[in-house]
Amino acid sequence: MQKSQIDNLYSKAFKSLHKRKVLDSIVIIKKLISATGDEYVNDQLDRHIETYKNIIRYSFFEVKDPDRDDIYNFLLRSLLELADELREKLLARHVTGNIYALKTQFEKTVSQERQEAFNILEAITLDRDLASLLEQAKVESSKESLSREDALIKIFNIIWLTDKYSEQEISLLNEACNSKKLPWHDKCLVVSALTLSLLRYFDVNKFYILFKFVKKQEETVWQRAMVGLFMTFLKYNERFYLYPSLKEETEKLKKFPDIQQNIEAILIQFTKSKETEKVKRKWEEDIMPSIIKMRPKIEEKLDLDNIFKDPISEEENPDWETVFEDSPDLLNKLQEFTEMQMDGMDVFISAFSQLKNFSFFNQISNWFVPFYSENIFLKDIIKNPEKDIDLTPLTEKLEQTYFMCNSDKYSFCLNLNIVPDQQKTMMMNMLNAEMKNISEIEKDEDIINSFARTKSIYTQYFQDIYRFFKLHPWKNEIDDIFTYSLPLYETNFVKLLVSDQKTIRNIGEFYFDKKFYPDALNVFEGLLEEDKSNIELFEKIAFCYQKTGDFENALDYYKKADLIETDRNWIILKIAFCLKYLNRWEEALIYYRDALKNDSENLNIQANIGQCLVHLHRYEEALEYYFKIEVLAPENIKIRRPLAWCSFLLGKYDTAKDYFERLLENEPNNKYDLMNLAHVFWCKNEQSKAVELYVKSIKNWGTFKDFEVSFNEDRKHLTNSGIDKFDIDLMLDYLKMKTFF
Repeated sequence: MQKSQIDNLYSKAFKSLHKRKVLDSIVIIKKLISATGDEYVNDQLDRHIETYKNIIRYSFFEVKDPDRDDIYNFLLRSLLELADELREKLLARHVTGNIYALKTQFEKTVSQERQEAFNILEAITLDRDLASLLEQAKVESSKESLSREDALIKIFNIIWLTDKYSEQEISLLNEACNSKKLPWHDKCLVVSALTLSLLRYFDVNKFYILFKFVKKQEETVWQRAMVGLFMTFLKYNERFYLYPSLKEETEKLKKFPDIQQNIEAILIQFTKSKETEKVKRKWEEDIMPSIIKMRPKIEEKLDLDNIFKDPISEEENPDWETVFEDSPDLLNKLQEFTEMQMDGMDVFISAFSQLKNFSFFNQISNWFVPFYSENIFLKDIIKNPEKDIDLTPLTEKLEQTYFMCNSDKYSFCLNLNIVPDQQKTMMMNMLNAEMKNISEIEKDEDIINSFARTKSIYTQYFQDIYRFFKLHPWKNEIDDIFTYSLPLYETNFVKLLVSDQKTIRNIGEFYFDKKFYPDALNVFEGLLEEDKSNIELFEKIAFCYQKTGDFENALDYYKKADLIETDRNWIILKIAFCLKYLNRWEEALIYYRDALKNDSENLNIQANIGQCLVHLHRYEEALEYYFKIEVLAPENIKIRRPLAWCSFLLGKYDTAKDYFERLLENEPNNKYDLMNLAHVFWCKNEQSKAVELYVKSIKNWGTFKDFEVSFNEDRKHLTNSGIDKFDIDLMLDYLKMKTFF
């Protein structure tokens, strides 16, 4: 069975349950059971079917059960979790890959290996004699005793690859959370393993353990657990309503110090890590081409939109306040690092992507281990008495700084181990100087005692996670959380914890600033419900609609903003701009003329008025505006194109000829100018010259068909200029003959 078939069946069952189509989901689950061959699971399903029959019977034919809704939700939970279990079984049996191979390896010795690994965790947690325990456990098949580090790798993998934890395992993980003996960096690994495990396979108990790590508030550990909750609630947002206990645990976090600021920081850092280029590509490759197809070809022919670079199409209102502050002063000073790193243009991720091939990164746990100078993997790198090398001061500084994520710090140190000594000394000196500068900045900003430290931990951890999902050799086997398109602010977890209007506004402003317009729109529209007099919200909502290609709604909101504060040129021009894209040229002309009253010397506005007049076939009036622009801005050669075209349509052939020839001096292969000049010569009864130019135009179109489509759009203009319709047909065939025969 193919993975796509398994996922398709599972997805149908999942969607049916959330649409409350229980019988449909049961039919699909039966198919999953049949595919596994585990017929005994039918007994479990039969019990669920009987429960559903009782719910229906009590709903319509007997006394209504006051607990019906709770029982129904319990049924949905049970069926969902059964579908989870069946999907995982099928994937394990039919999908080849490194992760399932590793999982299968563990499951073959599940009773022994899991118990041994958790015994090790218990020993570490309770500070027992680990060496003795490792010797007794014999986790590895070889006679060599397992090191503490290898034991942690084993523990990480089992926590990660276990679908559901037993009561004993849950108890032990809770003990690990409470332990004062277990080092903070080991707890960080446990939290990361829990997070990966929950992202891989749903188990409500994994949520509870993460909540527990957050509530303990152990530095660096709780921030990772908070990120874990954020990402896993993002993935399982649709299940949230089925688990009241998760809602209760989430609501308890409202008492957590600075919870709203923490959620804001996490949400923003996660958003930074997503590929903002997707929004740009959607606009350039999807929305704009669709809009352009709906617009008359005259736009492309005369390049009317580009006579001047129209700032109003992109320009944000200069009066808008910058509500959102991207980060504290320290992060502003390091903005080049953080923004490039999280926006996909990061010099670090580019530089360090090639440095993830060290054997250190063969273990998945090492992609998540916090950087600490005592790490045994750094021992041989840090000190080499034979070469008189001691990097302890450097690694200690690296541990304390926040300008590089943990994964890259390890890459840097591991790389030092293989570079020549001379180059190593130079790199160390350079980094030491940089570290000194960073230390001064951190000292100035008092990062150790500020919320900036917490935000920096979030940043580093997200960068570590991002590298794992994007750079790990097994990345194609992992469900990439960074590709999820669900509006982050709409997740139940976030909405429950964030209610302060200022915080919500900050989130919206961040989305807006980073050009995540659909997300910003969602936040701003919610805020508008609370404050319908805020003109800036109307304007920004309109701007978001404009940037997503919804010009009707953009126009509506710009007009609403105009009602609050009238006669502002920025809004007037925005309204005119939207009307243009809706091909409502008469209305656009009215607004552009209103704008010109407030800014009479603005050549861009005058060019737009000319554009409207061309579309309204008022060529004589259009010429007046274009001539004025030519006089005032003679260096703008693009103005010659509409001047030439309008002159042609008005029968001023010599004027048109002059302008088109001057245009071709600068762009000799412009297919439109060649065709238009050919039109002019034909109307002047200079057919041979016209044919010569048409042939040149055809060569620059690439295909005769494309040329013919554009040529036919000008038929009405040629007939209006006295060219016989029959002659137009003959001309096309003549040109085709010269092209192909």
